[in-house]
Amino acid sequence: MTIQGLPLVTDKTRAQSENVETVVARLRNERIVIPDYQRDAEQWDDRKESLFIESILNNLTVPAFFFSQGNDQKIEVVDGQQRLTTILKYADNKIALSDNDDMVYLTPQSVHYRGKFFDALPQELKSVFNDYPLTIIYLPQSLDLSTKLEIFRRINEGGTPLTGQDIRLAYYSVSRAVTTIRLAGVHGAGLAATRMLKSAKDRQIPNPWEKWPESYRLWSDWWKGRLTARGQTPSEMFLWYLVTLSREPLNSLLSTPGQMKHLNLSFRGSTEEALDVYCAQLLWTDENGGVKVFPSGEQLQDKFDTYADWIERFLERGLSGVSVDKYKQVALLIGALVGGKFQAEQISNDAWDAFGLFARSPREAGKKWLEGGYPEQKGRWLGKSGQYMQCVQACKLVEKILETNPKA
Repeated sequence: MTIQGLPLVTDKTRAQSENVETVVARLRNERIVIPDYQRDAEQWDDRKESLFIESILNNLTVPAFFFSQGNDQKIEVVDGQQRLTTILKYADNKIALSDNDDMVYLTPQSVHYRGKFFDALPQELKSVFNDYPLTIIYLPQSLDLSTKLEIFRRINEGGTPLTGQDIRLAYYSVSRAVTTIRLAGVHGAGLAATRMLKSAKDRQIPNPWEKWPESYRLWSDWWKGRLTARGQTPSEMFLWYLVTLSREPLNSLLSTPGQMKHLNLSFRGSTEEALDVYCAQLLWTDENGGVKVFPSGEQLQDKFDTYADWIERFLERGLSGVSVDKYKQVALLIGALVGGKFQAEQISNDAWDAFGLFARSPREAGKKWLEGGYPEQKGRWLGKSGQYMQCVQACKLVEKILETNPKA
């Protein structure tokens, strides 16, 4: 019996073993490509890098790598970027195994590699490293974009997962507008931020924070050292602000499947897919022109300038005690204020307090200010409790708070 539509993917996933020397050679000649995206943040310190290399030198098992081969014959790394980067850095003598006293290496084996660069290893260990078999899982080449995005998400459910924002930026950062969204999440002066800004500068894409030094200082301090700041979460906050402002055109696009054919994406109702569509449309507009569905170019910079101004007001005068874990609610709050054309001068102390309650506990604020409460979207865009209605209700809540707490 044949079940129509199942399985979703008809081509086979294949697995094979390739040694480190072969994979390193392909990385060097760019046949294997590590995308310049979400995990540009240096996720691993020298301890993790050292223990991973030690595993290879001792023939211990390491997790499989997921690759996807494109039509241009280049192979994109789906999962395993940090491990491959570490292997390449060690092979190129850019890192040595840590010699810190607190490193717990295998004994007595570690005497042969502790503190050493690759070139300083005994020849026998060099051979072990080069010959080590990596398990490579190749995803089917025929996958459409929507299915590949879903596979990315599922692969990365465990460990230090790639978020939906991480994944979509992997695909759409070719877009200048999406790159600007990405740059909006820069905070601090680490290697990742430096590399991201240099890459954008090479493409003549300006740093949107450049005109806002005080806002950027407060923004960086807010995110500094927070677990939530890993990956592209700060840029997702800016995206949520844009989505709140563009909720009507986005909802119209998602509610009319025929209008999305040009994007080669499926929409099954999830919020993550809605955000994918937003970024896909930005890329489409960048490459093909036509009517701008969402802000891009100078219009996007204008939206950012307003955002940066409110960030300064929020963190210096208003909601300085709100945790970065509440970044989405703060983004919706700023979007509602900007969309309603409200000015900071209109906000009384009581209104600021009410906004703080909304940021920290939207459910409690919803009970107090909204008839029917605040929707809990649970990952869905559509429906009475979907993300679209959450954006709508956030705007109504802001209006109600300002109406009830006017500034004297």
